[in-house]
Amino acid sequence: MTNIFVIFLTIFFSLACQSKIADQSSSQIFKNKSVSIPNDENSIQILQKEILEIYDDLLKSTVRVKVGRSAASAVLVSADGYILTAAHVMDAVGGVEAKVKLHDGSVYTAICLGKDDKKDYGLMKINPTKKLEYSKMGIASELVKDEACIMFGHPASYEEDRPAIARIGFYKGINNNDYLKTSCIMMPGDSGGPLFNLKGEVVGVCSYIYRGLEENYYPSVDNVRKNWKRLLNGETINVENHSFGRDLNQAKEEEKVFVLKEGKKKIAEVFSENNDLYTKAVVHIESKIDEENNNTTQGTIIDPKGYIVAKSSEVGDAGVLCTMYDSTRLNAEIIGRDKPNDIVVLKINTSERLHPVNLKRSSAGKAGQLLGTVSFVNENVLTGILGLESRKIITRSIGFLGIEFDSQVNAGIGRVIDDGAAEKAGLQAGDRIVEFNNTPVFGRRDLLRALSKTTPNQEVSVTFIRNENEKEVNVVLGKREPNWHRRYHPADYVRTNKITDGFPMAFTHDMPLQVNQTGTPVYNLQGEIVGINIARKNRTSSLAIPIKQVENIVNSIVEKED
Repeated sequence: MTNIFVIFLTIFFSLACQSKIADQSSSQIFKNKSVSIPNDENSIQILQKEILEIYDDLLKSTVRVKVGRSAASAVLVSADGYILTAAHVMDAVGGVEAKVKLHDGSVYTAICLGKDDKKDYGLMKINPTKKLEYSKMGIASELVKDEACIMFGHPASYEEDRPAIARIGFYKGINNNDYLKTSCIMMPGDSGGPLFNLKGEVVGVCSYIYRGLEENYYPSVDNVRKNWKRLLNGETINVENHSFGRDLNQAKEEEKVFVLKEGKKKIAEVFSENNDLYTKAVVHIESKIDEENNNTTQGTIIDPKGYIVAKSSEVGDAGVLCTMYDSTRLNAEIIGRDKPNDIVVLKINTSERLHPVNLKRSSAGKAGQLLGTVSFVNENVLTGILGLESRKIITRSIGFLGIEFDSQVNAGIGRVIDDGAAEKAGLQAGDRIVEFNNTPVFGRRDLLRALSKTTPNQEVSVTFIRNENEKEVNVVLGKREPNWHRRYHPADYVRTNKITDGFPMAFTHDMPLQVNQTGTPVYNLQGEIVGINIARKNRTSSLAIPIKQVENIVNSIVEKED
């Protein structure tokens, strides 16, 4: 490690074997695109069309590599089972075999072949029972500045019920160690995943990041092609420490298909044409979370009668005040809350004309769609890609009590975490917990087992012994932040919402929301609303509730009120 803000993206895997080079010219899934067009707004429509055309094939070639509880990403680069990943993924295997799960659910044992430690790429091999769908390797040196790229991977580790997630970005250049830099956002779990050009060719693999969302680095596939025979022979090339760097060689500039000068900024300019449809519908919401604390968030007017939707956990029960686009401030009434979707419905009363979003313009979101979102009185549109279609977001977070034990056995508190749930409830170092939420606690395991059945923000009762006296307090559990004990990875510096899972249905996109930007509308290139933002989940992903589902929730709540 040479920089506190630099760290290899995941943890996982190592190998060694033999075979023949994959015929990169045979049975290609993708067509080469060589058309040259002007760099205008029409380019974005062409870009959108191409992403939708190749999305499914790119997803099918992306695989998961797993050992124990750890998982990373990789990509099939031949029909007979050669797999490209990051060298540090192979290193983390700690052996010569790893389990690889393909997109269709089939699982194979992979052997590790050669790798390049310094440039962070490596080759693995499985022996499939059929010809596999794969992505051919392209030529990274043909990339030009601001050329569109797509990456796939498993951010925040693999989930059984979730395929790989896509993200969009643009090529920025290459450093002296042959790492490509793009604005495709990645994080731990993505390591070894593929970076594609818009011909559908692999041009790099996920490797490392810095704190900035534009700081994402990928070893060039050109070195894989150059050293293919050595990789087949199981050689370790450049046995050195990983070499990080941010200084880029000047990227060549060229006007061609899938190149957008200024990248995401250019896409935002096109999306901004629909600003008036949405900015006037977005309101700023203030409320009292408790007697001492206020909170701010945003919401969207979805009905001319004054109904507003927002993220429920970000809106308190009292003092709800909405500020409109023209600075008008209005008191809002809470009509109802939908806990599973974390949605609250508010209502404002005014004689002024409101500007709700047009639900009749709604459209089902499809993976690969370019998306935009706006914030309260903010001309800066966020843009990204719908990286994963609507699915149930399973609750994976458990409640966080915020303590460290004083031994490996007893449920005695050695330390309370600053500003954690235990400290806020008055628990102290030296207290010994004997009952948790009506469940007897005889030791550390009992407490951990009881905690595993809870969720963040759940209120529980805790009985404890202090100075030989038994006491009881109610504790509102928190959410365990990544590496809460020692934040050291660049991906950990992104602030997320308190509730980020458990939604019955939500889709994933890569627009970098702030936690106070939930409740805002998500729309496509045609100006159709497709959802309402509900959570910033992690560095790479935000979640939105499909608009039809939001409409059903609102209708249900309003009908009960009537």
